[in-house]
Amino acid sequence: MKFFKKHLPFWAMVIAIMTLTIGVSVATTVFLIHRDTVAENKQAIQSRILKIAKSTAKMTEVKRVIASSNAGTSANLQAYIKPLVKRDDVDFIVVMNHDLIRLSHPHNQDVGHHFSSLKDPAPALQGQTRYSTEPGVLGPEYRVFYPVRAHGKIIGVVCVGVTQQNLNQQLQHKTRPILIGGLLGLLVGLVLSVLLGMYLRYLLLGMEPSEISEQTAQQALIDNSLPEGVIAINRDGVVISANHTAQSLFGRELVLNQALPVDLRETLFTGAAVTQAATGGIEASFRDKQLLLSTNDLLVRGKQIGQVCLIRDMSEISGLIDKLAGTEHYVSSLRGQTHEFMNQLQVINGLLELEEYPRALEFVGQITDNYHHDIGYVTDKIKWPAMIGLILGKSKEAKEQGITFKVAEDASVPQAAFDGKVEVLLLRIISNLLDNAIGAIRQPDDRSLISLKLVLTGSQLQIVVSDTGSGIAPDVRQQMFTQGFSTKGPHRGYGMGIIHAAVTALHGQLAITDNQPYGTVMTVLVETKEALK
Repeated sequence: MKFFKKHLPFWAMVIAIMTLTIGVSVATTVFLIHRDTVAENKQAIQSRILKIAKSTAKMTEVKRVIASSNAGTSANLQAYIKPLVKRDDVDFIVVMNHDLIRLSHPHNQDVGHHFSSLKDPAPALQGQTRYSTEPGVLGPEYRVFYPVRAHGKIIGVVCVGVTQQNLNQQLQHKTRPILIGGLLGLLVGLVLSVLLGMYLRYLLLGMEPSEISEQTAQQALIDNSLPEGVIAINRDGVVISANHTAQSLFGRELVLNQALPVDLRETLFTGAAVTQAATGGIEASFRDKQLLLSTNDLLVRGKQIGQVCLIRDMSEISGLIDKLAGTEHYVSSLRGQTHEFMNQLQVINGLLELEEYPRALEFVGQITDNYHHDIGYVTDKIKWPAMIGLILGKSKEAKEQGITFKVAEDASVPQAAFDGKVEVLLLRIISNLLDNAIGAIRQPDDRSLISLKLVLTGSQLQIVVSDTGSGIAPDVRQQMFTQGFSTKGPHRGYGMGIIHAAVTALHGQLAITDNQPYGTVMTVLVETKEALK
């Protein structure tokens, strides 16, 4: 078997096995039919020759000649019997008297002589019907011996039979269609086996099952080692493949051989994701996750059988980017302050050398006030380096647009050490709230103001962001958390969805109220310790 597996392709083995199976089935069927046909033919021959023997034994002329022969005459039935042999389609009809002297025979010279085997016809003289297959003058024969009665006495015997050669010819005539049918069946089976083998080769893309299993195992290992999630669905939306990364991303939402939930399918397999696939994918938000998606059609021989989506979880990456951006703003601000302080120290040094002491004291006071106004008031209230950097960056961005940015007087975040995932979610919430507040003030003026309040009490953090923008209409509030909904145009509408997902992940609450006299106040209360357990 190993030899065949090594040297024969799978489709050839299928053809060979199917051909062998069909051949054995056809041969067995032909054998059984042939055996039954032989048995039936034998039974039919027995019935036919017995019927002929009975009818011959009842003929008046036969009885008369036998009686005459028993009386010692030399009469015979040769001329009378020959037409009967031809009519009844048998090889011979031999009539014998009570001394078993032949009164008819296919060979004229054997008439008037004893039967070749006296043992075979003897039971018929006792009134029995006897079948025999003993060889006779004509060779191997199949014959029956039947008694001839007259006035209640047995006066002779009739022997009717056919030669084995004749039997074989009849059998060949009857079994020839069976053999031909068997050969045709074998031929059809061979053709179907070849077609099946070719079809299997087509389905298996010309590969061996061992190659397919090996490639499948390798592909599974590769898929499960990818940092990206891979999900494939068929045309009915049923999940046909998902690697470990995808299953860890979506958990119970993702079940093999079951339909993908509608919201997840709309997120992963929308037209936008498919369209953007060629350009590196599209960013989308699903609950508390920021995803980078690349979706393509699954094609087999040019026919679409489903779709496959490559998913990269951008949540932690985007959070780290926010954190690093805040730190960068913080460092940049400190670097700028350091440079400015060096210049200011030179000024102070110059004033002291000129003995302008009152002027030097006044200048130092101004420096202290400016530092407290720009940085000191933030670092005094908030002991969270990443958040300080974020606030400084957003403050600078607001000022560049002509918007006043301030941290509330009652803000208070003592030395904080948040879990990495919690800190990423908090930075994401505050960053998007501030972005929305800046975006809400479309035409800045002297009254444009954004205020941030952070208060950490135990493990609860209160976040309040207020702005003097255009506010949020009631009908917009009902849809603002829907992904993709935006009043700012197409390809927007992800910020509020990201905020809502992060607040939900932190087991928090989000409230939206109107600011006075105009604008919006966003209030968030989240849990910073037990949320992700």
